[in-house]
Amino acid sequence: MYTRAIFSVATLMGLAALSSPAKAAVYIINCGSGGTSTAVQNQINAALKGDIVVVTGTCAAGTVTVSGKDTLSINSLSMQAPSNVIVTGSTHISFSGLTLANGTGSEILVTDHSSVNATNTVVNGTIMALSNSSVTFSTLTVTQAANSPSGGSAINCLQSSDCHFSGTTLTGVSSGVSTAPNIGIDAASASRFNFASGSISGFDWGVHVWNNATAFFNPDCATLSIAGNTAIGVYVRDGGIVKLEGSTPPLTSGCPADVVIANNGSYGLLAEGGGVGFLYRATVSGQAVDNVRVQNNSTVKVRSSTIAAATSTGRSAWVKSQSHLWFNEEIYGPSAGSTLPGPVCITNGSSVDTDNSSTVLTTTASCGQP
Repeated sequence: MYTRAIFSVATLMGLAALSSPAKAAVYIINCGSGGTSTAVQNQINAALKGDIVVVTGTCAAGTVTVSGKDTLSINSLSMQAPSNVIVTGSTHISFSGLTLANGTGSEILVTDHSSVNATNTVVNGTIMALSNSSVTFSTLTVTQAANSPSGGSAINCLQSSDCHFSGTTLTGVSSGVSTAPNIGIDAASASRFNFASGSISGFDWGVHVWNNATAFFNPDCATLSIAGNTAIGVYVRDGGIVKLEGSTPPLTSGCPADVVIANNGSYGLLAEGGGVGFLYRATVSGQAVDNVRVQNNSTVKVRSSTIAAATSTGRSAWVKSQSHLWFNEEIYGPSAGSTLPGPVCITNGSSVDTDNSSTVLTTTASCGQP
């Protein structure tokens, strides 16, 4: 024997209403000209899943924190400097038109397994992703603060984070200090970094990939330039992997998809301490010492690229201390190849191969200094 529950139509409609998810709300907060961001913070704290917070005007310098939220959009937040935007323990957080400029020393910090998607962002300071977080930035401008201390980085992707950037312009301030350089992009600690298009210039080191991080610089019908940094264009070491690779054919005149590494002080691509580098459809030129330097048990693989002669030494590359430089065109070989107008110096048990490639190069064991 059983008992069957019987509900009225009105009761059923009430139950349906209770089970329906709440509709997302749009909240507009006006900071005016330099008004406090307290109202913005209070609305973020009170926001429910799917809500949208729209900010008008420009808020005063301060800190806005998104903590413990899921699926929240924040649009047109503009803050005077120095200001901080912190996202912690939050997922599916979206920013559109975020501006931390008009001053110096601001920061966007994404940490504690958070995920952020941002478009049309301007930062006068730094961006940092930590602790297994995920960030995606499209159409981004980062200008390093004029008073940035030595050892600062414009973009940091650390602690197993996953970072994606496109349409990104990074402009730095060279400290001129080799022991604590300012860096455009610092990827480390088993993080994964993607940079699809844009430019990196004005730093001591343009890119630093180390401590088992993997970085991809892969333009797709876009320009990608690492140029005008004072010491090193790309530095990979300590088990880091960096892939500087343009798109595969077929290509058109309107879709060059090449990587340019140029005029970066001493080195274009420097791989050492077990670092691994890949070049494809890359032009490496204008560095003074070596456009490519491979040393201390490192490997660099090159396809369909141009490695010019360095401006002061005349070398295209130096491979030293148990390292390897490898030319292999994969499925496009053996007819395809790379161009090296200067010699490749090979010392201290190192080697160079031109396997499955039409690359013609001159080797020497007399390298001079440095």
